[in-house]
Amino acid sequence: MGKNIAYKYLQLAEKLQQMISDGAYSEGNKLPSVRTLHLEHNISISTALQVYAYLEKQGWIEAREKSGYYVRYSHRRNQRALPPISKPILKPAQVQVNEQLARLNHYNVGIKSISLIGAAPNPKILPVARLKKALAATARELTDEYIPYGHIQGYEPLRKQIARLSLNWGRAIAPGDIIITNGMLEAATLCLRAVAKPGDTIAIESPTFFGLLLAIENLGMKALEIPTDPVTGIQLDKLEHAFKQKKVQACLLVPNYGNPLGCCIPDPQKEQLAKLLQQYQVPLIEDDVYGDLHFGIDRPKTVKSYDQEGWVLYCSSFSKSVAAGLRIGWIIGGRYHEKISQLKFMASGGTSTLPQLLLNKYLNQNRFDLHLKALRQALSMQTRQMSKAIQDYFPASTQLTQPQGGLAIWVVLPPKVDTWQLFDAARQEEIIFTPGPLFSSQHVYGNCLRLSNANPWTEEQDYAIKTLGRLIKTQL
Repeated sequence: MGKNIAYKYLQLAEKLQQMISDGAYSEGNKLPSVRTLHLEHNISISTALQVYAYLEKQGWIEAREKSGYYVRYSHRRNQRALPPISKPILKPAQVQVNEQLARLNHYNVGIKSISLIGAAPNPKILPVARLKKALAATARELTDEYIPYGHIQGYEPLRKQIARLSLNWGRAIAPGDIIITNGMLEAATLCLRAVAKPGDTIAIESPTFFGLLLAIENLGMKALEIPTDPVTGIQLDKLEHAFKQKKVQACLLVPNYGNPLGCCIPDPQKEQLAKLLQQYQVPLIEDDVYGDLHFGIDRPKTVKSYDQEGWVLYCSSFSKSVAAGLRIGWIIGGRYHEKISQLKFMASGGTSTLPQLLLNKYLNQNRFDLHLKALRQALSMQTRQMSKAIQDYFPASTQLTQPQGGLAIWVVLPPKVDTWQLFDAARQEEIIFTPGPLFSSQHVYGNCLRLSNANPWTEEQDYAIKTLGRLIKTQL
């Protein structure tokens, strides 16, 4: 790139940045289209795209699929600091989250509670009416195919649907490579059993989803937590060091919008990770349950996209995009396909056919891509609204993530705050959230919490964040 071109794109980017700071473009306002920028400023289309790419990287604007570029609701001048890269102890540890999870679940049942936990999108932003139509159509057309045991790998027409969807994340998969499971956690558990045994050590992000920690704990395995960046994900140099030292037998990672950080490993680093797996012959269980919930224009690729020798066991589900209650997940097991099939047979004998028939009917009758577009836009808006409320009500030193996809916001509070104590105080106000210690095997993150962006923003949600802010300040 010539110096004049570089200077021109930076000059225009800084001008737009100043206009946002001065209020000429307010939060949520749509910016001129790329074509308008090209015509009005006499620059090429590629230079106009560079202008917006620069502003997006700096946190001033965001791209919305097939809609254009908008000023972020929490642009740079107002944003709180990001949490630092995590620093777990680089030593395998026994996982013990069962007791803490039981404590959380005990109180996550109150009808009156305002939930900030949501593990799946609120039904209000899911295709409930279309699912009902698909259910009625399935019932009308039903023969006897749901009565006998189904194929151990799952209903073939649904596997064909999933195979077609695999093109969205950059890898063509054959229906015969897919095994349907009872949700994502069964998928992860089967994969863990396929690649490791009790006493083995599994590399994970730190922090990571407590459901994955629970699977490791229940199988008698250990966890090695790897430092993780809140934007770009797991630190590959630290992971490779563990490979070199032969400290781990497998990895269990969420590369796209991991829970709770919402981080996303950039595609070039995913390719690098795939090469490391091949070089050291370490299997990766890739949880991509949030991959379709990206807020930007392009879906991120998967590590499986770069897998050449079958070391990546890819897992996902429809729980976060269609209906969690259907309990439909799947595995693409690579070199472990046959072993996973055997384990699946021993574990459950197959997945219930009726939910598969319903989901297949829904996918056949509807434009799934259009639903995903609307869902992503809703989740993006809800994330911005919750982030803004956190900035308004929480202490000034609060740090929080800026996820570009997924269902979680990770909040780091001042060191004095104990989020289990905060949890107890909040439930007295009929508010439920997830304390940070649940996301680690090392008894850390005591001043952290995860909030869910799964629910449409309401006065009730705003009240809950405001109340949490007040309760936090009582601990300072």
